[in-house]
Amino acid sequence: MNYELLYKLAIEENDKLKSEATILRKRNEILNHEVERLEALITKIEKEKVILKDEITLMKDEIKLLKSALEFKEEEKQHYSHYS
Repeated sequence: MNYELLYKLAIEENDKLKSEATILRKRNEILNHEVERLEALITKIEKEKVILKDEITLMKDEIKLLKSALEFKEEEKQHYSHYS
């Protein structure tokens, strides 16, 4: 066998594997960055969801107060309409 040829093939294979490893490391870095970005986005959306739920609760409470005020006004109007 020709050991020089085997040596060259081994060196080429080693270089190819190093190149693939570099590519895979870079791809892994990109994916990790994307995961971090998506996790931050999820956290932001979850916080916004809580804020919106709180706003909905406040609006529902305000609607109840307005309905009560309207009912009171209508009752007051009916009660005092006979004085007109």
